[in-house]
Amino acid sequence: MRLRKSWQFQFVKKNGRRYKDQTFWFQLARDTNSNQMPKLGIIASRRYGGAIMRNQAKRRFREIFRKNIHFFPKGSLVVVLPRPALFSFSFEEIEKRILKAIQKTIF
Repeated sequence: MRLRKSWQFQFVKKNGRRYKDQTFWFQLARDTNSNQMPKLGIIASRRYGGAIMRNQAKRRFREIFRKNIHFFPKGSLVVVLPRPALFSFSFEEIEKRILKAIQKTIF
């Protein structure tokens, strides 16, 4: 599931907890009353790089989210911003860092 509307991104920005890593910025907002599946939003602007880099980053984050969706709390909304250092780390290392970010931001 993905975040698609701008108000969803604004909600996460306003109410979410942040975690900054060398490879990404991570924000998680949680609706404790909701039993919906977690949703992911990725912000990869042109400032990040060319279209190839942006799409590769989005594919990596979507795959990590898909593989580890059971670690995200029910009703959570997640926004991820890739950083330029993303491609200097392996997929497994990024996955570990995302799981660490989840643990740090769950409240």
